Amino acid sequence: MEGDLSQQLARQMLDLQIQWGQWNKNMINQVFNINGKSNIDLTLQQFIILMMVHKMDIKSVSQMACLLNLSKSSLSLTLSKMEKENLLQKMPPPKGDDGRKVYLCVTQKGISALEEREQKTLQFFVEYCDSLSQQQREDLQIGIEKLSHVLNKDS
Repeated sequence: MEGDLSQQLARQMLDLQIQWGQWNKNMINQVFNINGKSNIDLTLQQFIILMMVHKMDIKSVSQMACLLNLSKSSLSLTLSKMEKENLLQKMPPPKGDDGRKVYLCVTQKGISALEEREQKTLQFFVEYCDSLSQQQREDLQIGIEKLSHVLNKDS
């Protein structure tokens, strides 16, 4: 009996993930540069990298590559482009650390780009929520709180 419920929950989670992916794609297309097809400068990957460095304090390329599930060489291409665009700056490792490691910090231009995309993303969510009925907004709030609680059970 318990296995049946687990199977049902697994199916619902998969369906939710697919629905979320479709909904999220719409948001991403409106807020980020996708394949150079918009006048927006920042790509989603660049936004995530800026968030990781600036907000999550992830400074090493190795750690970032691991978290993004990318090879260091693949990530380095994006980081080099971001450095050329003055969004990031490479820093020498702290004294006593491995001299081969590369550390990053966000430039003022990167902070501005990050804040602009954060505002655009929040605005997208606000407009979406404004399009919902009061009951739908309340249901969404409760659902997000409950899902967050379940997903953070190990925290």
